[in-house]
Amino acid sequence: MIRSTVICLFILLTSCSDDAEYNLNNPKIKEALNKKRAAYENEILTICRNEVLNRASQYVDSVIAAEMYFHLSDSIVFPDKPIKPQSLGKIIVPDTIVARPIF
Repeated sequence: MIRSTVICLFILLTSCSDDAEYNLNNPKIKEALNKKRAAYENEILTICRNEVLNRASQYVDSVIAAEMYFHLSDSIVFPDKPIKPQSLGKIIVPDTIVARPIF
């Protein structure tokens, strides 16, 4: 019982001590955190830029396609349907053509 109490007191006292290695004001820890933060920000910015460029290129492509379609449909003039001529009557084929047998 005494042994476990001593161990618990030792752990409690060592955990409450002000150790410079684990202090957040340590310049090495701050430098490492700043490097990681900068790398993360660069990665996120790169992903965002790529996404924005992809969306912008799709938008520009669709705008250009719409403009081309508008200008082409505006400049192409389709002629009116031609007028059907009057019927001359029934076409009569003379029976002068006689079919010959194949064999």
